[in-house]
Amino acid sequence: MRIYERRPEHHEALIWWATVHQMTRRLTRELAGQPPPGRWSGPPPLPEPSSPDRRGKVLQLLAGQPWRAWKGAELAAILGIENVNSFRVQLSQWSHQGYINKIGPALCGPIPANT
Repeated sequence: MRIYERRPEHHEALIWWATVHQMTRRLTRELAGQPPPGRWSGPPPLPEPSSPDRRGKVLQLLAGQPWRAWKGAELAAILGIENVNSFRVQLSQWSHQGYINKIGPALCGPIPANT
């Protein structure tokens, strides 16, 4: 390992900064109720949607991984929807109706439980 800092104080400061950064990320993830990141495993399995209608299936997927921000295209691919643009419009309508939470221009998530 090569140390590029000229002064030991600089090297020590970088180690402290990296430690604080890592611990902050861990605490934030824990407080948000997110699972710890898998080191050698893939993402947790998705729940199998059992609802008969499209909105119910989307709500089940969102509730299955509440920490995740979903893209409309990802949900469309999982549900086998070919017309992604009309599905995004439908997600936007469900957001306005209060079924889902629109996080960003192309991101959605479940409605927070504390509201």
